[in-house]
Amino acid sequence: MRGAMSAEFLFAVLGFSAFIPPWSRDVFYLIGFIAAAALIVALVAALRTMRRRIIAAAEKREGLESEREAARRLAVEAENAKAELEHANAELTKALDVADRARRDATQQAERLRLLDHASSVLASSLDYGTTVAAAARLAVPDFADWCSVDVLVAGEIKQLASSYIDTPGLQRISEMRLRYPLSPNAATGLANVIRTGETVFMPDVTKEFTAAQARSPEHLAAILESNIRSLMIVPMVARGHIIGAMTVASATDTRPLDEGSLAFARDLARRAAVAIDNAQLYQAAVVANQSKANFLATMSHELRTPLTAIIGYDELLADGIGGTVNDTQRQQLDRIKVNARQLLALIEEILFYARVEAGREAVQLDEVRAKELVDDTIMTVSPMANTKHLSLTSEAIAPALTLRTDSRKLRQMLVNLLENAVKFTEQGRVTVRAFARGTDVVFEVQDTGIGIAPEHLEHIFEEFWQVEQTKKRKAGGSGLGLSTTRHIAKLLGGEVTVESQLHVGSTFRLVLPKEPKSSVESRH
Repeated sequence: MRGAMSAEFLFAVLGFSAFIPPWSRDVFYLIGFIAAAALIVALVAALRTMRRRIIAAAEKREGLESEREAARRLAVEAENAKAELEHANAELTKALDVADRARRDATQQAERLRLLDHASSVLASSLDYGTTVAAAARLAVPDFADWCSVDVLVAGEIKQLASSYIDTPGLQRISEMRLRYPLSPNAATGLANVIRTGETVFMPDVTKEFTAAQARSPEHLAAILESNIRSLMIVPMVARGHIIGAMTVASATDTRPLDEGSLAFARDLARRAAVAIDNAQLYQAAVVANQSKANFLATMSHELRTPLTAIIGYDELLADGIGGTVNDTQRQQLDRIKVNARQLLALIEEILFYARVEAGREAVQLDEVRAKELVDDTIMTVSPMANTKHLSLTSEAIAPALTLRTDSRKLRQMLVNLLENAVKFTEQGRVTVRAFARGTDVVFEVQDTGIGIAPEHLEHIFEEFWQVEQTKKRKAGGSGLGLSTTRHIAKLLGGEVTVESQLHVGSTFRLVLPKEPKSSVESRH
């Protein structure tokens, strides 16, 4: 009934009920049911298809959303990567700048060290005062600065002893003005103040006020302005704790300004220049003092020798009875006068000889010398002195053919000095002389059994006026010049003198001379 009603209802709905015959309603109902069922099946299929499409569309939409989210994430990551890359580029640029500055600083520092090393070599190459000062000024220009001046305090006055500058009219003119306008040591600013206080002046940018304060006339101010000095430093030169002057360094170009590194370099350069100038001053003073000493010794020795020669002469006249008869007692007294006078004359001759050798005024007279004959002669000369002390003075066998070409008079003087020294410090025993060939040299040895020399005194014995007995009551007399003179002569002849000694046992002095003179000796001939 529900099916029929449904069919009827369906036909009513479709508007077909008025046309359906009564006998065929059931058939028609069946056909309508079947059609409805087919329609429902088609509708269900369409709905399923639509559902699949909706699901597919939804899934596609979800995929698009995922892709959009992934794209957004990729965009964010790209932005982050871009920011990181830009930061890395900035850091790299900064690191490259730092590395470039470090490279430039290292190159500049290496160049400054090279200049300082060169400066040390140049400043140490001469002890001449003028040469050293001029070298100090030239060291800074042009590698380091455009203008450099070295001013030294001399007798309370500031004197520019040297200057160096690049070839520009302005810098040349200001250097000339420095000579025309001497600085006052009491000036409140600038160079005078640096020398007085020891405080460095460093001006990376020279001000008009500073420039005006340095000028001492309108002409001077015009010269300073014309020099176009852009940066300036004035560094004190200090040696042995004292300010001896100052070094002024300036740059007149924008391409080479002076900076803190320049200041450190200038201080190092000024310190080395100060030491070199101080050494040159000390050397010059020593040369003058030494010359004065040599002149004094020569003058005094000459003045003493003249009356002493007269004393010896008058002693001999008296001994010969020129002034009357001389008895034995008087003759003994005259002999003592003569011995002491000759001893004093020998000391004077030794001082004169030392002064000539030290001053380099002693010439070399070369001749052929037979070693045995010379040794025998010196032994004969010193024998009276050895006999007085009851010492044995002998020589070991010397080859008669042993010869050398040298100054015989000077060689004899050296052997006499060594023998007298050995006898002087030997109280008992013997003094032995040897001479023998050793390669291209001839060796002379003087060995004694005397008091010996302590190890700490071995080198001092060759110093002037130095003696083993450093007391006023020393037993051994003499001027203290014998060994010093001997070493000077040995060097003059191209040889050397050495000593070996054992305290309280004895000493051996060894004189070594070449058989043939060296070229340096030939040049003094």
